[in-house]
Amino acid sequence: MICLPKLYQRFLVYLSIFGLIVFFYYDHNQASRIQSYRTSESLKKISDADAEEWLRDNGLEGLSPSDSLLINIGSEQCFHIGRFYERCFSVYELRPQLNNEHLLVERRKIHKDLRGSFGRKWFGRSEYLYYDILGLGSLDSLGSDLKKLNLEAITGISSGSKDKSVSFKDFSVTFEPVSIELLQKRSIISEINILFGTDCVDPRETWSLQKDVSFTHYASSEPAYLTYRFVGFYPANFKAQRLQETDEGRFKIVQLADLHLGVGESECVDEFPKHETCKADPKTEAFIEQVLDIEAPQLVVFTGDQIMGDRSIQDSETALLKAVAPVISRGILWAMVWGNHDDEGSLTRWQLSELASTLPYSLFQFSIYDTKDNTFGVGNYVHQVFSKNDTEVPVSTLYFLDSHKYSTVGKIYPGYDWIKASQWEYMKKYYDETLELKTELSMAFFHIPLPEYLNIESNTHPGEKNALVGTYKEGITAPKYNSEGMATLEKLGVDVVSCGHDHCNDYCLQDDSTPSRMWLCYGGGGGEGGYAGYGGTERRIRIYEINISEKNIYTWKRLNGSPKEFFDYQSMLNSNSPKIV
Repeated sequence: MICLPKLYQRFLVYLSIFGLIVFFYYDHNQASRIQSYRTSESLKKISDADAEEWLRDNGLEGLSPSDSLLINIGSEQCFHIGRFYERCFSVYELRPQLNNEHLLVERRKIHKDLRGSFGRKWFGRSEYLYYDILGLGSLDSLGSDLKKLNLEAITGISSGSKDKSVSFKDFSVTFEPVSIELLQKRSIISEINILFGTDCVDPRETWSLQKDVSFTHYASSEPAYLTYRFVGFYPANFKAQRLQETDEGRFKIVQLADLHLGVGESECVDEFPKHETCKADPKTEAFIEQVLDIEAPQLVVFTGDQIMGDRSIQDSETALLKAVAPVISRGILWAMVWGNHDDEGSLTRWQLSELASTLPYSLFQFSIYDTKDNTFGVGNYVHQVFSKNDTEVPVSTLYFLDSHKYSTVGKIYPGYDWIKASQWEYMKKYYDETLELKTELSMAFFHIPLPEYLNIESNTHPGEKNALVGTYKEGITAPKYNSEGMATLEKLGVDVVSCGHDHCNDYCLQDDSTPSRMWLCYGGGGGEGGYAGYGGTERRIRIYEINISEKNIYTWKRLNGSPKEFFDYQSMLNSNSPKIV
């Protein structure tokens, strides 16, 4: 036996580890590729105009060439090592792959582990659902006679057994031959997805969530439910709606801060007053619904940590849909910024933003400088509120910024990150070059407070304190670095800034470090899934009302236990500010 020197032994160990990493990485990439079937070169030459003409000729004007037909469902069993390596070894599907060079067929994998193991365990088995879709636009080569296609598509997915259906897990899947008549009836399913938890919701009106039976029954996972959309049913263009003052010349905003929703109901954290049993997300949702019904706002602003990342490793989409469901169901426009926990689940900040921007009544936007690596942040945008008499005349301006997460230079500036100088420059440029009409009443929303939230002591009157209305309980976790955002906000004419992050602070501070004596406010934690404490802190929601005729902004709050009562009703911009009315 050859005895190598220790130096060579260590080298061989390192080399072996490196080789294993390379092998696992390559193997994982090969295994995780979504199998796709693309059109032949001749089919690629067919234009959308040809496909649209075919749709018109067959009475299918309401459909789009980009739409798809569900033709197969399957599942695959996998083995994973942490989040680093995953290899799938068993596949079950209802129908074999369609092999027709004239048709566009694509396989889509739903990257949501039905077993709830991936991302939570170092080693384990994972399971995923996938489905095959047929591109509707590729059918035009067949003319009006689709019988020769000899292909069936899925027209129904339901619980229990049914005649002429195929069993898939605990569901019955109904296939019918693809025909012009079936397409005219919009009876073919186009897209499917999975949501988790007994309290999951799908607020998109064109989707149908099947909650009569769970898709899976694994002890390590929340129940999984199937949701699907039929061909030809598209979400309405809610983007066309603009923010507009009421007939009374007012504009009301409900701020939802730190909801900390996740997958499943979960137990309450630091509930106050404490009850014998408490489910975090249902209690939070009920509180939101009560406040929305009482206030009937024109806008809801989510100021970060809507999602509790470590409770959403299985599926952040489920948590986000829960957050916006009460707002969407009431037809209220909403805007959103991200906090430090939102993207700690299954979706990145960019993926969450892509989802948020497509949901009904969403005003979320990407700026032209937003980046997937989060260096500029994601979701830096501006909206204006318009006059009731003339939709082209703005009466208020609202700014939304991404305040990032944790400092990337922790040894120099430990703690939380800050809004970058480039973001402030973008807002100034937008103000100077894009906003044709400026307004007097302006607000800004982001998650992490600015360093100026610490300015309890007056800057202009030594020995005195700045005006403060509300509760100051916990330490202010503002960034250690000051990117001089207050100077930009002053230039933008912002009167009130509102953030979240510190759950047990709900005060508004009139900071005198700027000439305008801007108000810096907290929303106060609203979700039962996040921390509270500090002697007992009941969840709360802050409301703003911009009164255009009075050129004033009012604010007040409501508590979870007594939502019909309000407190700290404050007039902010009149000559007597601060004032509790």
